[in-house]
Amino acid sequence: MKRFYKELWPDTYYDVKKDIEEHPDYWLFIVMGGRHVGKTYSGLNYYAFEKKLPFMFIKRTNDDVRLICSKGNKEGMNVDVDPFKSLNRDKGTNIQAFPIDTGLGGFYPCDEDQNINGAMTGYIMSLNAGGKYKGSDFYECEAMIFDEFAPKIYDRNDRGEGGKVLDLYGTVQRDRILREREELKLICFSNSVNVYTPTLAELEVVDDVAYMATQQDKVNCVCMDNPEEGIFIRLIPITEKQRKAEEKTGFYKHMKNTRWGAMAWDNEFSYNDFSCVGSVALKGYRPVIKLIYKKAKYYIYVNDEGCYYMTDSKTLAKVPEYNLNLERDIRRFYFTDCYDLIDAITEGRMKFKNYTMYDLIYNYKLRFKFS
Repeated sequence: MKRFYKELWPDTYYDVKKDIEEHPDYWLFIVMGGRHVGKTYSGLNYYAFEKKLPFMFIKRTNDDVRLICSKGNKEGMNVDVDPFKSLNRDKGTNIQAFPIDTGLGGFYPCDEDQNINGAMTGYIMSLNAGGKYKGSDFYECEAMIFDEFAPKIYDRNDRGEGGKVLDLYGTVQRDRILREREELKLICFSNSVNVYTPTLAELEVVDDVAYMATQQDKVNCVCMDNPEEGIFIRLIPITEKQRKAEEKTGFYKHMKNTRWGAMAWDNEFSYNDFSCVGSVALKGYRPVIKLIYKKAKYYIYVNDEGCYYMTDSKTLAKVPEYNLNLERDIRRFYFTDCYDLIDAITEGRMKFKNYTMYDLIYNYKLRFKFS
């Protein structure tokens, strides 16, 4: 049974240790929060230093991995953008990333001359390279940490990316349960860029995060605890101490009331439109369309004023049906009815029971990618 609740956010950095150790049997942890609250830092600190357990650090592209490994590459430019940089500074250590193959690297302890002098701390892998290692065995990894899993608005948005995440998870998880080991933990960190990300969509938690987004404020974090399925989600703001420091800058003063500022400092999903999501009484509405997508069935109703509502409340009435798992119906629905529904959205004449339904219609062509 899902439980949503709020916690007063302390004036400290975030530490994933609390969430993992309070939910030791959970497999999925999603943490979305303001900038510089310590998400990535805490994940690496927990596995590399506190638990001393191997892990896999996930980035989006091969270029991301190559850049992080640039200091460890003797032929590189000696640029230190390693995610361990802050931890090395604070702990007096020298863990560096070294390339192994295209899209694959490893974190290793090094001496002052950047020579490896110990066992691998963890892997680093790109999602793009994950398929190449499908038959490989990463049995030693106890966690996958997907850093910045929500694409920025200027990033190329690959809507199939969530499938890559789960495929890689399946590769690393492999037969752990048969061998009586704990389930592999998938830990996803990101700023609150977009509530509809490929990873959240594939994990089918978009509507949970969208609901949580409507409950947050500047002093509380919002949590979802789902013990039945082993899922924990947390939305965190920046601390008051951080906010007061930022308020002294011209950057904050100029950008605080922008969409970017709301995302970066207030942890708001400011690039999402939640105005179309809500409940509508169906009295006076009649069913006009049935949609099947994945395993879900959706129904679209309309009233005499031309206002639409999309929900999962079914009807026995005979209405046009489109199975969006079939290519022919994907195109047929788009050219027959989808245009009118998108017009209704832009004119404020359509509501949706949840955000997933809204995204399905409003971003229809982006989702299905056809000409």
